[in-house]
Parts: sequence; structure tokens; C-alpha cells
Amino acid sequence: MRQDAMSNATGAVESLRRILGPRGRRAARHAVDAVAGPWLGSIRRVRTNLPYVAVTFDDGPDRTWTPQVLDVLTERACHATFFMLVGNARRHPELVRRMVAEGHEVALHGADHRSLVHLSRRAVRVRLASAASELAAIAGTPVTLFRPPFGAQTLRSYLGIRDVGLDCVVWDLDSLDWRGGNERDVADSVVTRATAGTIVLAHDGRAAIDEGASPHPPFDRARMAELLIGGLARRGLRTITVSDLLAIGDVRRTVWFSHYTPPEHAALGGR
Repeated sequence: MRQDAMSNATGAVESLRRILGPRGRRAARHAVDAVAGPWLGSIRRVRTNLPYVAVTFDDGPDRTWTPQVLDVLTERACHATFFMLVGNARRHPELVRRMVAEGHEVALHGADHRSLVHLSRRAVRVRLASAASELAAIAGTPVTLFRPPFGAQTLRSYLGIRDVGLDCVVWDLDSLDWRGGNERDVADSVVTRATAGTIVLAHDGRAAIDEGASPHPPFDRARMAELLIGGLARRGLRTITVSDLLAIGDVRRTVWFSHYTPPEHAALGGR
């Protein structure tokens, strides 16, 4: 019964989205965020006049790509936030410690990449409390930020996240690097649209891929990061951590609730 009601509600929302169209959806989003954002909103971007953006990396640490992405950040003298899966952090604690030593921010993406939307508030709380505690122990630093796998979130899961003392961070620019493709095209798509205060979604790993059983896709994540950060720099934008970005401007929150998990994400572990 509850599942049927949830499906009906989701269908009604999708129907309303089609009726409103892009412009109507933007207007509705602004209205909802203005009223409910301060209480039920996830961090989406920062309003600031200073030339800073936050490039974030999900699904790591990855034994192949994370060290190379860190090398790029070191060469560019930039810092980023890494939303990690605890299972990966457990396998590669040396990479987590390297991130901290080099001034990057460690944040939580989950114990693994399974969606939380079908869990109760209590189950989310228990699951994330354990994951955040383990990741903090590995990193040797507090973990305060969380990004839901697939960007999927319900009111129940949002409240469970907040119960643990975590703040939910989404994004306002998706690099779509989880689709693969040409590294320059992927980077340019972000560089041309980024503005001061943007939070960019990128990946230093691929969730749901067994490192020992599956090769990495034909997509150079380090090269994409280099092109992305270099392109932002040419536009006068510097990459910093999410927490540093939050400290220099007006935090913009959005009421972000979605059950949707694209089929290709379920297979590849995107976002």
C-alpha cells in the first residue's frame, strides 16, 4: 500500500513537471526554495562575488585515478572536496590520509553506493552514523558533509542525514563525466557554464565496479580534471573546498527530493 502511494505520488510529480515545462519548473523551484529551503534544503551553490568554485569528486578513492587527480590539484595549487564511499576508503586509507595532508576535504557519499530512498529515517540514521564514524577514523578529521548516492533523496532520508549531524550537499553543475566521452568536451561543458559560487559534480572513481574484476572505462579522469581546473583558471575562477566556499558567501539551498535512479547509473554507479 505504502509503495503504491509512493509510486502514485512520483507519477503525479512527473506529470506536473511535464505540464509546467522548463520555465514553469524554474519558477516553482525558486518559490519552493525561498519558503522551505532554510529548513529542508540541501546545499546547491553559494552566492558570492569572489572568484571561487568548488569542484567535488564522488565515488573514490580509486587506486588508479585518485592519485592522478591529486597530482593535478597539487600542480594547480587547488583544493577539492572528495565525497567518498567508505568501502573504498577502507581499501585505500593511504589515499584518504594523503588528501587530508594536502589540504583537501573528506566528505561522505555512503557506506557504499546503494540508494537510501527506500530506507526508514532510523535506518538512514544508523547506516550513516556508522559510515561517518568509520570515515572520520580513517581520515583523522571530522566528516560533516554528505552527498546522497545518485542524488536520490526523500524527506525520510534527508531527516535521517540531518539526525546524524551531516549537511547534505548536491550540485548546480553536473559534469556528466560518469557517461565517459571526450575529456575536453566534458571539461568545456562545465567551464563555459560555471560562475562564482558554483558547486561542480565530478568523479575520481566509478561506484559498483569491482576493482579486481572490471577494467576502468576509456575515460581519463585525471586529464578531465586537468582540463576542467585549467579552464576555470583561465576564466579567473579558482577551485576550493566546499566548506571554504560556504564560508565566503550566501549559501543557497534547494529542496531536493527525488527517487529517480537512471538505469545507466544503476549499472555504472554514476553520481
